[in-house]
Amino acid sequence: MQIMAPRTLLLLLSGALALTETWAGSHSMRYFSTAVSRPGRREPWYLEVGYVDDTQFVWFDSDAESPRLEPRAPWVEQEGPEYWDRNTRRAKGNAQTFRGNLRTALRYYNQSEGDPPKTHVTHHPVSDHEVTLRCWALGFYPAEITLTWQRDGEDQTQDTELVETRPGGDGTFQKWAAVVVPSGEEQRYTCHVQHEGLPEPLTLRWEPSSQSTIPIVGIVAGLAVLAVVTGAVVAAMMWRRKSSGGKGGSYFQAVSKDSPQGSDESLVA
Repeated sequence: MQIMAPRTLLLLLSGALALTETWAGSHSMRYFSTAVSRPGRREPWYLEVGYVDDTQFVWFDSDAESPRLEPRAPWVEQEGPEYWDRNTRRAKGNAQTFRGNLRTALRYYNQSEGDPPKTHVTHHPVSDHEVTLRCWALGFYPAEITLTWQRDGEDQTQDTELVETRPGGDGTFQKWAAVVVPSGEEQRYTCHVQHEGLPEPLTLRWEPSSQSTIPIVGIVAGLAVLAVVTGAVVAAMMWRRKSSGGKGGSYFQAVSKDSPQGSDESLVA
């Protein structure tokens, strides 16, 4: 609950009330705002009540069928639509702020509300016949989580590499579990995630269309081709320089026989 600091208000009653009595004076206006967490994944309940002195004059309930700031005193009912629209937007903005603050407080102190993990599976070729499947869980709270790999429904506990749960730097946690599988058999493996922030355990597979992978053997072959091409270009340049009697337009770096050992100078062919 947050109590806003009292503000001095010069209250002038007008309209119908002014026909019987007009008075002015120093009064206090206070708003009491409360956000309450709830089980499951429902949004926290937000309630805002406004008082002038000891009299309630407005009310906002986020659980109402159509949440709006509502009058609770006859003298405020005369305010026009702009007043209610403006203050309804303000109350809804306060609700979002209080809900965020509540989640932060629960992460660090209460530990009674779970943030569900963001999960995905990545694919990492390690050879021409094996790949590593890594199951990720990010941004979850509290830290307790279970990640398991299965092959055709059978647990692969002995073959799973599981890292310790790590802080994410924002009050949440991260974790991954990896398994090495034969190439072409990735769809036989499923990752199972259990966490109190999830309404039910998740089952994930690697989706080939969700991530492009370049096999390591392909990278090695590409580098080999690049080396061959580069060598051919250099050889052709050297042959051209030799056949033209040392005249040409290429620049080479070489160690001069007349210069001190180890010094370099540019030779223009």
